[in-house]
Amino acid sequence: MKRIALSILLILSLLLTACGETTGQAQDSLEVNENSNTGEAEANEGNDSDIVSDSNELDFPLGMEVNSNSFTGTVYINSLITYDDVYHFPDTNHITFEPGARSNWHTHGGMLILVTGGVGYYQEEGQPAQIIRKGDVIECAEGVRHWHGAAPDSWFSQIVIWDSDYIQTGEASEEPVTDEEYDNLETVEYEGRTVTEENEFMFQRADRASSLSTFSGPVYVSSLAGENNVVGAPTLHYVVFEEGVINNWHIHEGGQILIVTDGIGYHQIEGEDVQVLYPGDVVFCPPGVMHWHGGSADTEFAHISINTNPELTGLEWFDRISDAEYLSLAEEAE
Repeated sequence: MKRIALSILLILSLLLTACGETTGQAQDSLEVNENSNTGEAEANEGNDSDIVSDSNELDFPLGMEVNSNSFTGTVYINSLITYDDVYHFPDTNHITFEPGARSNWHTHGGMLILVTGGVGYYQEEGQPAQIIRKGDVIECAEGVRHWHGAAPDSWFSQIVIWDSDYIQTGEASEEPVTDEEYDNLETVEYEGRTVTEENEFMFQRADRASSLSTFSGPVYVSSLAGENNVVGAPTLHYVVFEEGVINNWHIHEGGQILIVTDGIGYHQIEGEDVQVLYPGDVVFCPPGVMHWHGGSADTEFAHISINTNPELTGLEWFDRISDAEYLSLAEEAE
């Protein structure tokens, strides 16, 4: 048997290894609906506000350009999380596609796709291409042949969390999505979408805020992917802080990883300087280490929250930093 990593990212992983550093340390097939489009792809008809015409409009950094035959067009990568013996969280990358860029048809182990910007496509073999937009979360099951990439008129970016321990039992093959195939897609809006039109964040904010004694104000907590997801990752929560809200010092027995999506925030590990956080930043807090995090005084703040090593469930809360300490942080965020 041949052990492979995610097909479209194999060469990318080798590139990252050669650099010696990182930048941050499916949904079941859907039926075609009556409104599916055929002919030249018009991914964003009736919803032009989702199109990203300039990479500067994307929330996450581009990363480094990829040179790989696994893609058509120009693609960029940032490594967010590399599997290790501390957090035991699956390899996670952020991929950005220029307009019209796309992966080959391919198969691999399970993968979560979290769309962070623009308009793109995800297509499983034998199904129409699903139009996917910022905030969509797609589960691609193990062994499903598929491709994904940008719409012709929009930049497109996504977080991919993938099962790098998957063992391929047969020959792994890739085929390009030809220009003719791409220009004549049958398309359907992604039916698994949960983001509402009034939502102002990268992913869907919970409907109701929670008021907890361990937070200085309202906080919204929702789930992006449950514990039984296709990559075997712990539950991915989405946490939104109102302006000026932070939490108390606390300890996660199993550790915690945060991926910042919106606004400006803070994170501090006991004994270390305060980190000022922006979209695309990744925070690592080791198991058993005291830390706190939250938003700046002037912006709402949101992040994906992952409590790693979920078999270690201990959580202990302590006091909060003083108001004076918090107000002094504003200068660091300027």
